[in-house]
Amino acid sequence: MDLIFDIFKKLKNHEIRQIRNHLNASPFEFEKVGKLFELVTRYKDKDEEFFSEKLYGRAPDNTFRVTKSRLKRILEDVILDDKSITDYDAARVNALLQAQKRLLQGEILLGRGAYKASKNLLLQVVGNGRKFSLHNEHFWAQMLLHRTQSVNLSVKEFQKGTEDLQKLNEVNYLVNEAALHHYAVTNILTQTSLKDDELAEIEQKINRIEKIAETTASPLSQYYFLLSKILFLQYTYNYSEALVYCKRQLELINHEPAVRSKQRLGSAFFQLTEISLRKGDLQEAQTFVDETLAHFSKEETNYLIVLGTAFRISFFAEDWTKAAAIIQEALAHPRFNASPFRAAIWYYNQSCLMLKTKRVSEALKMLNDATPLLGDKMGWNLTFRLHEIMVLHEAGLHDLLETKILNMRQFVKRTQKNSEIYRPMKLIQILMEWHKNSLDVKKTLVAAKRQFTDLKEFHQNIPFDPSTGELLRLETWLAEIGKAK
Repeated sequence: MDLIFDIFKKLKNHEIRQIRNHLNASPFEFEKVGKLFELVTRYKDKDEEFFSEKLYGRAPDNTFRVTKSRLKRILEDVILDDKSITDYDAARVNALLQAQKRLLQGEILLGRGAYKASKNLLLQVVGNGRKFSLHNEHFWAQMLLHRTQSVNLSVKEFQKGTEDLQKLNEVNYLVNEAALHHYAVTNILTQTSLKDDELAEIEQKINRIEKIAETTASPLSQYYFLLSKILFLQYTYNYSEALVYCKRQLELINHEPAVRSKQRLGSAFFQLTEISLRKGDLQEAQTFVDETLAHFSKEETNYLIVLGTAFRISFFAEDWTKAAAIIQEALAHPRFNASPFRAAIWYYNQSCLMLKTKRVSEALKMLNDATPLLGDKMGWNLTFRLHEIMVLHEAGLHDLLETKILNMRQFVKRTQKNSEIYRPMKLIQILMEWHKNSLDVKKTLVAAKRQFTDLKEFHQNIPFDPSTGELLRLETWLAEIGKAK
């Protein structure tokens, strides 16, 4: 039943109506499959034994499993039919499906000796392969056409065809390599924070993707390069340059059928959202994030990721009601628990919101669910520790603060061997002054005045640090407490 529930949770209301109408119009199907569907819509996450007992009055057997399989196929058909005309570019999807079908048909006809009919189909595959960058299908169609000529062409002509095929094969291989590098870069830049030498390795991967894009002239490899470059430039605070690549990406998506899709257009607007947010332009960021969310289905992981940025925009705009609504939407998302690390970020977000709205006990409770962030030995680890210190102080648990501050100092000394201008070192200096002054904030503000000034100057050009999830800055929080006292 897990597979049925996984699909059922992704169905839209009109799709549920479509399935129900189909089953009602087919009395034989409705007899058992239709009743199972109604049970699924009514009882949701029950186990096989429950549904089998309701349907047949006995434990699950082959009869029940056949009924379950037929329902699963109906659900799959509805989603696959919808995806082909909505979330993906219809022309490219149709070209890909037709190319794969005609490739197989051409091979069968070739095997039966119907050479002209086979050639007609395979040439259609070649045409669509060129137009939509279907590199694999293009190569195999040319391969089938080429091998039929092995006894008809001269050695020189056949060798020329072989060389052309080798070039097609190389393009196919290189584009796949670019894809692998791109997804590796994306995973690293969105999941952890990096040291300078690690950033240099990432840049080498991006340079390799760029070289592949130049060598192959494939729109797919160009897309992989542009998106990887945009992510890297954001990560390294080069927002103006990132904006240039964003515009190139939008132009590529709008003009190249091979990369045009609703998903990729949404991704392009998401990058514009992130750049606007990190520049500190919240109004522009809100416009772009609304545009981004409109391009993704609410059930998919990308929607949940974009919600994270939408939350940050609302949080920095101090729209607490909207921020709380986004948190609840994220917690109810079907993909919320797909990544423990991403789920921990949401609990951290919720803790920040609770602290900011003076619900300290709830903020403390949420921190227990956010501990997977300690697994990131750079940005998120420090962010979690800083927030924990703020929450403990607000909760009045001052006896725990000394240990937390000293532990954080040791952690930074062990992992952050950067210069004095690096943010974690300044924060540790402030915390140690606070500790030395017995948690007296006013004395700390005076004693650590130079560090506060350094941090203020450091962040004038970096309002939102992309390598951490800081929502509440320690220095700002201390200044606010000092004024309140």
